[in-house]
Amino acid sequence: MFHKRQLAYAPWLLAPAVIALGFLVVPLFAVAWRTPWSDFGALISAPDSRDALWLSVRTCLVSTTVTAVIGVPLAFVLAKTDRWWARAMRLLVLLPMVLPPVVAGLALLLTWGRMGLLGHYLEFAGIEISFSTVAVIFSQVFVAMPFLVMSFESAVRAAGDSYEVTARSLGASRTRTFFGVSLPVLFPALISAVALAFSRALGEFGATMTFAGSLQGVTRTMPLQIYLQREMDTDQALALAVVLIALAGMMLGIASVSVVPWAWFGKFRREVRIDNDVLLPTRHIHAPQISVNADVAERNVAIRAQIPAGSVVAVMGANGSGKSTLLGLISGTIPASTGTVSFSPASPRIVTLLQSPLLFPHLNVVENVEFGLRCAGYSRAAARRQALSELALVGMADHAYAAATKLSGGQGQRVALARAMAISPDVVLLDEPFAALDETTTDALRIQLRERLTQAGVTAVIVTHDIVDATDMADSILTLRHGKVISHSPVARQ
Repeated sequence: MFHKRQLAYAPWLLAPAVIALGFLVVPLFAVAWRTPWSDFGALISAPDSRDALWLSVRTCLVSTTVTAVIGVPLAFVLAKTDRWWARAMRLLVLLPMVLPPVVAGLALLLTWGRMGLLGHYLEFAGIEISFSTVAVIFSQVFVAMPFLVMSFESAVRAAGDSYEVTARSLGASRTRTFFGVSLPVLFPALISAVALAFSRALGEFGATMTFAGSLQGVTRTMPLQIYLQREMDTDQALALAVVLIALAGMMLGIASVSVVPWAWFGKFRREVRIDNDVLLPTRHIHAPQISVNADVAERNVAIRAQIPAGSVVAVMGANGSGKSTLLGLISGTIPASTGTVSFSPASPRIVTLLQSPLLFPHLNVVENVEFGLRCAGYSRAAARRQALSELALVGMADHAYAAATKLSGGQGQRVALARAMAISPDVVLLDEPFAALDETTTDALRIQLRERLTQAGVTAVIVTHDIVDATDMADSILTLRHGKVISHSPVARQ
């Protein structure tokens, strides 16, 4: 028996939806219908049309570049800051979006004009901005930046900070994390935001007219040329309007891109020559004893525990008992309200493995493993040799040059383990690393992980709900209930 596919909305909604769509689309068809296509080439190649077209393209490219260079950091700061002043800044960024364009132009004139707040001082240096091509660029930046900032900020918020936290745990600085991880991971959103900004800059009219005026070849962009020609030469105005609509449509098409084929990034990577004679830097692991004597009041957690040096401790307990909070206290991502977490020896190198491998999508498998090594100062050749060795230890050498996005869950976790162990950590924290894997994959990876941790001689803490994980991998089991340790006993092995 066949069933008709049910609508996800009330059928009557189609009527106003069609009216709304027609209200937006019909005027665009009207422009295409009235455009003199037989003379289109001659109209857009006329000297004044050509001047307006190339001026618009040049100024939009410059203004979009400026908008991206200063707007992307602003969007990032706003997205990563949850303070009152960040919320106030967000409102100020939004304000130009709702201002009438003429008011925006007047504000720019009062700021950068000859007698303006800042322009007055520039006048002494012989710099005039108003009624120049620079004024056109300023106008476009002023109206386009809010679109880029708001669009990109939303994307940064939605993406979370998991990749950044992973990069920092592998030894990357904040600057390296921003350029090497955050921007590449957010590349689709960045392209979308830049395209939106370009589209808005391309159509800017009111602020440009007020602040820059209308001088052919200097400040008269396509919107101004269309406005001036709408009565004197309607055909030319229509031809330019078609060009403007086409450019804006192309930019909006780019803005709709939500998926990037990360394999493209590989085409721009240079080959790494591996010198077998190169000496690999070595780092002696100092597996520390971990002493936790800390409270997290907002989570109702008060943990007192000793984790012996070089041991593997499984942490078990019901949901909400404080297992992940314990890992956060040890890694430093969750600050203690009172008390301390101490290490002996101090200042260990700590890495964390989560349920998701969080492999960087713009890097292939071996480049993911190399990431922490490069942050530690290894040469390209040394990092590549070490990374290939680590991949061999987890049985992933044959996938070294595969795209990280093409791996299965178990393969991804193996690569994540190789990446973590490549930097010779002192402490390894594992937060339910097998939760998303099937039973067969889990059994194989459990054995491999235990062997690798034992071989490295690190201090390891693994959060799990599976007693098999605890008995097969751990030296002892620490049990939490309601944010407190209720037992910590060794695993009995036969």
